Amino acid sequence: MDFPFYTPKGAFPVGGAVRDLLLGRRPKDLDYAALDPEGAAKEAERRLGGSLFPLDPERGHYRLVVGERTLDFTPLEGDLLEDLLRRDYRANALFFKEGAVFGLRGVEEDLRRRLLVPVREENLYEDHLRSLRGVRLAASLGLGLPGRTQEALRRHARFLQAHPEALPARERVREELARLLLSPRAPFGLRLLERTGLLGVYLPELALLEGLEQGGVHHLPAWEHTLSALFHLLFLWPEAPLEARLAALYHDAGKPLTRRFDPEVGRFRFLGHPEVGAEIARASLSWLRFPKEAVERVQALVRRHMDRLPEERRALRRFLLRRHDLLPDLVYLMAADRLATRGVEAEAWEVLGRYGEALREPLPQRPLLSGEEAMALLGLREGPEVGRALKALLEAQAEGAVRTPEEARAFLLYWRRGREAQAPGAPDHPG
Repeated sequence: MDFPFYTPKGAFPVGGAVRDLLLGRRPKDLDYAALDPEGAAKEAERRLGGSLFPLDPERGHYRLVVGERTLDFTPLEGDLLEDLLRRDYRANALFFKEGAVFGLRGVEEDLRRRLLVPVREENLYEDHLRSLRGVRLAASLGLGLPGRTQEALRRHARFLQAHPEALPARERVREELARLLLSPRAPFGLRLLERTGLLGVYLPELALLEGLEQGGVHHLPAWEHTLSALFHLLFLWPEAPLEARLAALYHDAGKPLTRRFDPEVGRFRFLGHPEVGAEIARASLSWLRFPKEAVERVQALVRRHMDRLPEERRALRRFLLRRHDLLPDLVYLMAADRLATRGVEAEAWEVLGRYGEALREPLPQRPLLSGEEAMALLGLREGPEVGRALKALLEAQAEGAVRTPEEARAFLLYWRRGREAQAPGAPDHPG
């Protein structure tokens, strides 16, 4: 067997890169255990180029980034067998040396059956992120968690619930959750988080959805509905970005706090749950230190997920223009939410069909007149009124009512007369 990437002298490929090769995958991130990590990293830099920087020089951790590949070098402490015994899961307890792969007893069976089994349960407590990483690996690699693995993860989850001071750094948790959500099997991974108790550790606000009955068109409890909505989002849009997936995950997060029984309809209702859910998403994702732009986008998507598309085409174009920053995520989220219910599934295809039809003619990107032209035409000084005029013009363009600069000028003059007629003190019947 040949290792498909350069290996410096005295460094041994270990862990996930070797595992991926045995699973028929081409590794992207490479880990090396080295007798001299700094020397091996510098040798690789001379051979491959890229950017080298220390992750933790006191502990001997170095990283080389070469294009899209990342090479991490860490010290080989003791012999290679001792190194394997310190690792998290047997499927990761592998190393490559002199054309052969070596691993712990049982790893061949794990890989054949595609299972994830801890090297030793106590190893999970050496780095408390390892239980969450196990769920992420199961989802991203299509591996199963046998009963004893799930029991070990449950015990670790209970430990973390009782010892919050042991929780990993939020940035590390964020990265694992993001990688889980970006997996094609994200709903499966989230189900594993629930079954192992790790959902309550890392996303306690979503654990409140478990067992929450909804009624009406919702034939599934709130958590099952959430997983179904995420599943359908990925079915409709396999390349959905992280923000869209997070919005599907949080779209009903406000329901536990807004659930009220309505005797007039004889069932529970969740009035205001989009607004409450949007604030929950903002707080949770900010705590996990997701980028501010991503948090704001998810917040807006959750707040808008109950919007309904207008029937009339011009109103629909105006609706889409006002939400163009959220497209196409919002439309796919609306469709996925409907597919996760019963009796309104046809609305999902109607939403997507009308969206596609409305955008056969692309939405305008900018007004036909500049701000300076609008100010000169309307006799305005720089200020909010100019922005309102240009926004009205852009919406008229989206509706198809304005298509040329001449029509734009005529529209703004008409718009100004309407504004003047509505001003306080204007006569009821001007002219």
